Amino acid sequence: MDDDAIRHAIQRARILTEDQPEPYRSLAFRTVLEALLRLPATDPASARHGPSPSPVGLELVEFLAAKKAETHPDRVVVIAYYYYHTQNGAGVTTKELADAYARARVKRPQNFPDVIASCVRRGYLVEGGRKDGMKCWVITRTGEAHVEQDL
Repeated sequence: MDDDAIRHAIQRARILTEDQPEPYRSLAFRTVLEALLRLPATDPASARHGPSPSPVGLELVEFLAAKKAETHPDRVVVIAYYYYHTQNGAGVTTKELADAYARARVKRPQNFPDVIASCVRRGYLVEGGRKDGMKCWVITRTGEAHVEQDL
């Protein structure tokens, strides 16, 4: 990775985490920066995970069905994974989560913030700043590993 790509990743991580209070800002910055730095598909860690279907080229509904996520937290993490890998590292908003549930024709949770908080507690998601004026959630390495290995 060249210096310009690293500078760009650092700047993007700053923007995504600037509205977080300390000490969460430093933790979120580190996690988001790590995720941004390993975006290229040449990452050897991603090659070790085996035959997990890639979201690229699949519709969200197909990817959700392939992952067989049974619980709301698992579905939310799978949706965040899909957005991260198909939208160039973008996070997902609560509105996008609700839209994904509607497209998949799956009953949505009664309390999205509670499900998202559960994913954050498990280390699957971190707050990633704002997108279209709404809070945005970005998948972590732990969340990616959960989707790739456990689902």
